[in-house]
Amino acid sequence: MEFQLVTAQDHTALAAAMAQAYSEAPWNESWSQERALRRVRGILGNYQGMGLKAVEDGRVVGGLLGFVDPYADEDFFYISELFVVPERKKQGIGKQLMQALEPLLRDKGIAVVQLMSIEPNEAFYAKCGLEKDSVSVLYKRV
Repeated sequence: MEFQLVTAQDHTALAAAMAQAYSEAPWNESWSQERALRRVRGILGNYQGMGLKAVEDGRVVGGLLGFVDPYADEDFFYISELFVVPERKKQGIGKQLMQALEPLLRDKGIAVVQLMSIEPNEAFYAKCGLEKDSVSVLYKRV
């Protein structure tokens, strides 16, 4: 297994892996390749967008996508997506992607990682050292 920085040439493979990852529980989402590709490009097009891919036998089996979120006195790295293809879930790939991210962020002087999660995944993120903060996610359909 290799963990590599994402390049523009990886977008299609990342989109396919992401669509696979979200096709099963707890999400059960149906992503078209076009929508998944739009999501990948949208995230990486943000300010200092960056991604890591997990590659096994030449195939993308996982990814972590995010961007730098400048704030008052320090920058955060916001993880928009962390996914692993179904047949490789629960084998440590997600945790290894999180670990591979940390030295890259330290090199950029970024000390804080943020993300939103669904409740079933909170235990995984706790194992990666993340804690819940006091911010709530609010939304409204218009």
